[in-house]
Amino acid sequence: MNTKTALIALAVVAVIAIGGWFALAAMPAAAPTVSDTMMTNPDGTTGTGTNMPAGATPAAPAGEKATVIVSYSDSGFYPKSVTIRAGDTVRFVNQSTHGMWVGGDEHPTHTEYDGTSTKDHCANGAATNGTFDQCSAAANGGTFEYTFTKAGTHGYHNHVQSADKGDVIVQS
Repeated sequence: MNTKTALIALAVVAVIAIGGWFALAAMPAAAPTVSDTMMTNPDGTTGTGTNMPAGATPAAPAGEKATVIVSYSDSGFYPKSVTIRAGDTVRFVNQSTHGMWVGGDEHPTHTEYDGTSTKDHCANGAATNGTFDQCSAAANGGTFEYTFTKAGTHGYHNHVQSADKGDVIVQS
């Protein structure tokens, strides 16, 4: 290839590249949405949810109750702390390779939230009085929901992996 042909080819490539850049730059940016999106958790697992800062609570319109999602992976709970209003619900989703049994602190009795122990409030693997205790382990994909009515900071843990902990801060 001679020098003249090489320069012409280089000029054509440059014109195409510059034209492509201007065409892409002129396209309007997509408007942000508040819909469900795929998110990557700190341990590399993915899930759906609203892209929000860790621990943030979606603002529900006045009078409406919110549901906040806490993911559980092999790395623990994420986010570790959430802030909600009394009457809001937290949904715990197991994305780990082992069981998830959410219970209020203290381990192993789960007495912190209402003063009753696991022995008192779990019968046949099911919560019997609406206390903050899953009462049995859920496998990968399983969920546990709890609607908090008491204001305060409520610690919780995975009864199966008791070092995995978090807090739900309930505002009145």
